[in-house]
Amino acid sequence: MMSLLYEDIVKFVANNLKCSICMEIFTKPVTLVCGHNYCQKCINACWAKSSARRDCPHCRADVSSSKLEINFTLCDILELQDLGGREKWEQILAETDQADQTQHARTTVSKVDILMKRLDWLKAEIKKTEDTLSAELSSNQASEVGIYDSSIVQMDVSSSSLDSDASSCYAGRSFSLTSGDLPSQSEEESSQEFVEEAPENSESLFEDAHLTPSAGAQQRNRDSAEAGLHAEFVELSFSPQLGNKRLVFHTESRRVETQPGNQARTSHGRFDACQWMAEQEFRGGWVYWDVDTTFSTGWAVGVANPSLKRNERLGRTPSSWCLEWSSGQLSAWHNNIKTSVKHSIPNGIRVILDMPKGQLSFQSLRDSLLELHSFQVDSSGPFIPVFWLYGLSHNALTFPRH
Repeated sequence: MMSLLYEDIVKFVANNLKCSICMEIFTKPVTLVCGHNYCQKCINACWAKSSARRDCPHCRADVSSSKLEINFTLCDILELQDLGGREKWEQILAETDQADQTQHARTTVSKVDILMKRLDWLKAEIKKTEDTLSAELSSNQASEVGIYDSSIVQMDVSSSSLDSDASSCYAGRSFSLTSGDLPSQSEEESSQEFVEEAPENSESLFEDAHLTPSAGAQQRNRDSAEAGLHAEFVELSFSPQLGNKRLVFHTESRRVETQPGNQARTSHGRFDACQWMAEQEFRGGWVYWDVDTTFSTGWAVGVANPSLKRNERLGRTPSSWCLEWSSGQLSAWHNNIKTSVKHSIPNGIRVILDMPKGQLSFQSLRDSLLELHSFQVDSSGPFIPVFWLYGLSHNALTFPRH
């Protein structure tokens, strides 16, 4: 018991010996007046890129009037010879990363087994429904001869066709899992990967709801579409330091995608969950950007204040807002409050940020810029685009150029 506790403490200390800018073990650590620590070289390089006031990258505190102070305590810990010095700390971090990857691989295999059992159950339920509909159709045809034409189109949902489409169905939708189906997870794993909750109504997995909007809703949709035409398009850019270690950005294809297992980057990145924060920060203006969600089974798009913490998820804090597709449902999230959106999964999203009006809107690119949801936000900002991807399977978001 004591040995296990000792190892946990050492791992905890090791994870707090990293600079949040370069995501590596500190080199000449310095402390700001706000109490946050960085590599001396990293913080100076960070300030050199900006002509604005000097502030802390983590909490945005103004530190212009103070000077950098060497953190001798951190220096002594890093060079602790009895433990093995800097090389030993790096070894501990590498072993921790490897253990995390192994655990996630085991969890993924277990979830695939659960999904296959769930698929078998769905096939049986569809077969029952098919038999019932066929019987009713035969009865109606017998009693109403001459009214209906003989060329009635019947839906073929046989088990063989379902088997052949199983892989594409799995790639295009996220199946719901109840908490009892999933294997237990450690607190550390839960903080790094978002485990999707089961939808309140399992029938929504097959729902393709396109509700007819009212006259007022139609007018709002026209206003929202016009807003997208007058707003300024922004081509988002991404820095590796602002993403999760399991995500990678391909510049040529402008695609953010998950890289599970050994393909993941070695650094820990900006977030514990599979999130990525863009480099652009908006303090005013009327802007928009587009996101192609075709190749993702679980995603969220939105904005957050720069203060979004490492262990916080998009839409679960008072300073973040998003539209999310997960567990077969479309929903809007803010301050950990979920609002259901009655619409099928959109293949493309337009995000419009109207700072003068303090409005954040989400439109469907495949439905004539139909407005899916909107939030009222603080017009003073600042806001940064943030994206989440389901990290336990291969997913991707693409950002088209204009």
